[in-house]
Amino acid sequence: RPVFIASFKDLDRWSHEGVLRRIAGGDTAQASPYPPVRLRDVIADLVVGWSPRCLHRPAGEHEWGILKLSAVTTGHLKPSENKALPPDAEPRPELEVKRGDVLITRGSGVARLVGATTFVADEPPDRLMICDLIFRVIFNEAGKIDPAYLAAILTTTNVRSQIEGQRTGAAPMMQKITKSALMSLRLPLPPKTEQVNLRTALTDARTRAADLRERARKERAKAWEDFETAVYAEEDDAEAVA
Repeated sequence: RPVFIASFKDLDRWSHEGVLRRIAGGDTAQASPYPPVRLRDVIADLVVGWSPRCLHRPAGEHEWGILKLSAVTTGHLKPSENKALPPDAEPRPELEVKRGDVLITRGSGVARLVGATTFVADEPPDRLMICDLIFRVIFNEAGKIDPAYLAAILTTTNVRSQIEGQRTGAAPMMQKITKSALMSLRLPLPPKTEQVNLRTALTDARTRAADLRERARKERAKAWEDFETAVYAEEDDAEAVA
């Protein structure tokens, strides 16, 4: 078994085995030119959703629905991943997803999806609520952190290592992250204007990458089409000569 020494100041919570495992594993904070803060220092709260018994189909027009966990585990909101609320159930409009929301998964049967984060960049359909396995970030009036920047920084290697070190749950089928563990996450905080510049540069780079992937897909399809045309054209020519 490995032997390690850690200072009390490096422990988020005394005797928390997840934190100890992280330190023993050699995961140390990456250097950053920006001052580190706790998540609780830059947001007001994390609120959890609601999971009533739902119908086994997506919500139709004018119906309320509850987002499934799969709606927010890919980094992009998938509104179609929802279940319809029964007609006799009273909806909770305060849990409705809005543009600009930052959503964080509270638990999952896949460990790497615990704490997965999604920024709702576009206007979502009406009447969709978050389930009880999803946290919504409540921002404070001080506005120290840009929502899109927060969503991006929560997916970085350093912050992910903190999340994975503080997962709870003995059963592999349902690992979770607590509200207090999320609120204690350390993350770098640039000035607000720099946050916007950083996340804009990231968005632009991702857009360029998506364009390149689409161009590559078309090139592959065209190359295969040319190959088939050349091969079968030669066969047709040979049959014509025969």
